[in-house]
Amino acid sequence: MYTENDFLSVKKNFRVRLALLMLLSLVLFAAMIVMNKLRIQAASMAIAGVGFAVVYFLWSFKVSPWYKYNRYLRDMKDGRTRTAECDFVCFSDETRMHDGVEVYELIVKVGEEEEDERLYYWDIDKDKPVLKEGDRLEVESYGNFVVNFKAL
Repeated sequence: MYTENDFLSVKKNFRVRLALLMLLSLVLFAAMIVMNKLRIQAASMAIAGVGFAVVYFLWSFKVSPWYKYNRYLRDMKDGRTRTAECDFVCFSDETRMHDGVEVYELIVKVGEEEEDERLYYWDIDKDKPVLKEGDRLEVESYGNFVVNFKAL
């Protein structure tokens, strides 16, 4: 499901976004220092306040999600996976955030009882397969995240 290209692409995008954020931070810090040296205290304070807000906003919404996704892929690549044979029940239509990664919920059954249902997380960047209820699957997972699967 995941290729080496996925890992490299995410790492590159994260590094580019982080570098741009650092560059913007340096520019704002330099402007604040210049205003401080010119003894224009109001401008220096305004640049510091606005700069902090802008950098925090960009980190929260543009850089941090890439950081978390990069960490998720790295952990998944190096971590221990397990395999389970199960029957497909359903995919959720809505997405949710789990550990900083946007996912669909995948519900499968590993036994006959209601307690035997398992919840897996399917990365929204990967296409959902076309499955019918009751299809037999082999799911390879890292924690609850689906790493690979195949229909049996």
